[in-house]
Amino acid sequence: MRNKKFFSIFTLFTFIYMLTGCGKEFSWHKEQGMIWNTVWHVTYKGPADAISVAMDSLQAVESSVSAFDDNSLVSIINRNEKGYVDFHFKNVYEMSRKINRVSNGFFDPTLSPLIKAWGFGKGHTPTSDTARIEAILKFVGIEKTRIENDTLYKSAAEINFNFSAIAKGYGVDVAAMTLANLGCSDIMFEIGGEVVCRGRNPEGEKWRILIETPDEDYLKEVFKTEQKPAFSDRLIVELSDEALATSGNYRNYHSESGHAYGHTISPLSGRPVNTDILSASVIAPTCMEADALATACMVMGSTEAMEMLHKEGLAGAFILTSGEVLVNDRMKEHIAYVR
Repeated sequence: MRNKKFFSIFTLFTFIYMLTGCGKEFSWHKEQGMIWNTVWHVTYKGPADAISVAMDSLQAVESSVSAFDDNSLVSIINRNEKGYVDFHFKNVYEMSRKINRVSNGFFDPTLSPLIKAWGFGKGHTPTSDTARIEAILKFVGIEKTRIENDTLYKSAAEINFNFSAIAKGYGVDVAAMTLANLGCSDIMFEIGGEVVCRGRNPEGEKWRILIETPDEDYLKEVFKTEQKPAFSDRLIVELSDEALATSGNYRNYHSESGHAYGHTISPLSGRPVNTDILSASVIAPTCMEADALATACMVMGSTEAMEMLHKEGLAGAFILTSGEVLVNDRMKEHIAYVR
């Protein structure tokens, strides 16, 4: 019910669309392309033109919560030009508050000034100036904001949002839900490693997804060797009516004075984290939830992160700096095989 409520805005359009498609026999389709500077893939059973509608739905997500679009709603709110929030912003904000709560503050979308200070923002170079970091931390914390009557209120104008750790997962949810509402019965939709699987694959089985491993260049930086470390397992997981997201610093990092530091920043210290997790994968009911939780796990470290996932009853797999792969019992239920 929670997921359907998020996307009820599509109901009237879907009803009209499906009336016009009555009597058609649906078939399997595969498509791929580029969006948000990464690759997307889809496999689904349904009307051939449904994917074009699903991709159009992502434009609305981008216009609302993209930190890389100066004209997006979140960018306008960050500039304090207005406080009105739309459907997509509210959904992402509310899930962010939930993950902030269950992670004891380790996930927070108000890190935008810190992201820029550490050189991960557009057009910015890194700084490690302690006084500056301490000053920025005064304006970090989603608990310093609230939404009332579709209007966002901030305790200070300097508070800025960056939903990059949850927006891609949310986009996957929106696209997959759009396909489902257009009559697609079996769906695998993925953007840059974040994936939603519904129903069954073309062979009539659960969808099988490979959990990606860290980038080779990043591993060489971390392990100070030209030889890529051999991980004990590469996991293939089975999914149906679930979502999988993976977070890892190997996707975006800086190297300075022989030290690699990643884009995952602690909301508590204001600095890039250096935990025992190279990458974290989480299975959850929605991709935005999995996306945000995977980021939280990266910040928390394996012990606290596994405790959080156990409390939430969710599956998790971590690739550790030791080269080991740590999985919890819920994830073991999803593992098809290893290679």
